[in-house]
Amino acid sequence: MKNIIKIAILGLLIVGCTEIEPLQMKVDAAEKNLTEIKNYKSTEHYISAVWFSNWKADGNMNSYLSILPDSLDMVILEDGYTELTEAQKIDLKCVREEKGMKVLMTVDFDKQYEQYVADLEEAEENGESIAEEQAANEGREVTMEDIENAVKQEQQKVKDKYSSLGNIVLDDSEKIISESGLDGLNIRITSTADIFFREIVKIFIEQAGERMNKAEKTIVFEGYIGYVNNSCKWFDYIISTTHGGNRLSEVQEVFNTFMSMENSKSERFLLYLSLENDSWKTPYEDILSSVEVTEEKYKSLSLWKPLGGERTGGMAMKGIENDYENKYTILRETIQYLNLK
Repeated sequence: MKNIIKIAILGLLIVGCTEIEPLQMKVDAAEKNLTEIKNYKSTEHYISAVWFSNWKADGNMNSYLSILPDSLDMVILEDGYTELTEAQKIDLKCVREEKGMKVLMTVDFDKQYEQYVADLEEAEENGESIAEEQAANEGREVTMEDIENAVKQEQQKVKDKYSSLGNIVLDDSEKIISESGLDGLNIRITSTADIFFREIVKIFIEQAGERMNKAEKTIVFEGYIGYVNNSCKWFDYIISTTHGGNRLSEVQEVFNTFMSMENSKSERFLLYLSLENDSWKTPYEDILSSVEVTEEKYKSLSLWKPLGGERTGGMAMKGIENDYENKYTILRETIQYLNLK
């Protein structure tokens, strides 16, 4: 922000009419100017992003993207984007073309990994049954070696099936992005102890990064950032969702880890806050003050800066559906606070 006063006022104007407590400031509501909003989004600013899990545009207002705050920069869709209804197409066109929001689909490798583990467990059971049946047909007792060999063969079949998973998922994702008119891809992976599956994710990230960058699409990573240790160059934004959420020092720690990675840039790092439960309402435990700290986490995190003074990319919020009945007040205020630092 080269002119923080100008940008702060613009941020207030865009989001409109909520009170900024630290500054004791109140601004009257302004008429929406979508052209100015789109121009604002093309300037350097702290971006705001949310995950959205209820996109249906089915008549219930909480299922529309277009009722999200106009100044929101990016929506990460959880589902509902494979076959769009006419209402969804209109809703998508509104937020993309009129408001300048980017809308991304999600590739959830956590779900893929859960299925992979379940398939391995089923293969183990099948292997044991095969070994026992074969031994019985030969008129002898089954041995541990019989079972181990049969299980290994059955689990190898699973790995063979999953070896092409990355290509299949990426081809499907490109088709969805093209046909639905989305702006890019969000890749989710939080944990896996399986070396084989880790390699699948690694290869997918490299291939998706190359294709999305070539197509000039936005690509985001969420989860355990250790997975992008050597792949930062491919991502527009990276969101750590696995670190603790009660201490601001933990945010600094994960930021330091990210900045130690090859090709990392502070502007690619998005802060993360979940509204999925009530923990965001309590202050961070490690804020030192001469008076009682009462600020909710979204206020403190929005205004937080790394100790080295680096400029982060902005902030991403999960569980935003819980803010709907509150007219997205928390989200609106978060966007304001982001643009006041």
